[in-house]
Amino acid sequence: MDGEINMLDQLVEHLKSATASEQPEATIKTLLTAFVEQPEQAKSAMPDFDQDEAILYEDDQISIWYCRFQPGASVPPHNHNMSAVIGVFHGTERNDMYERGDKDILKPLKSTDIHAGEVLSIAPDAIHGVTCTSAEPSEAIHVYLGALSRVDRDLYDMEHGTVLAFTDENYSQLTQDKN
Repeated sequence: MDGEINMLDQLVEHLKSATASEQPEATIKTLLTAFVEQPEQAKSAMPDFDQDEAILYEDDQISIWYCRFQPGASVPPHNHNMSAVIGVFHGTERNDMYERGDKDILKPLKSTDIHAGEVLSIAPDAIHGVTCTSAEPSEAIHVYLGALSRVDRDLYDMEHGTVLAFTDENYSQLTQDKN
């Protein structure tokens, strides 16, 4: 129907407005929690994306991504250099958190499973890797407080103990080696 705003469009508009609030991260977390608390409804609001990642919106204040991880797929440790809030509405996404040790070697801190209907906030200086631990793909909305596609980021090669620039080429190479 023309003129009807769907649930996903409403979420994107509310998330964009949240950047002007006194506590943007807390407001975004509240909005994502409300969106994913009924996972089947959230899933039905999603279009059928051809790609596993899609930028729903991005400006200097916020980046809103749809992210799908296939069962067993892993994203190598990386940083965002900005706060992030993740709302899962299908499957389970495990986030492995790290800290930098001597000579840029990563030390594991903790792992957190985010199940459908749950939300996780990640600090601006956090380093994390993501793995889909469910038998079906995990699907989530990832919200970053900044322009994620335009910030310099790091990608960590755990096998060789090296830090790489987060580029499409480096990301592709590390995920092909791992998956």
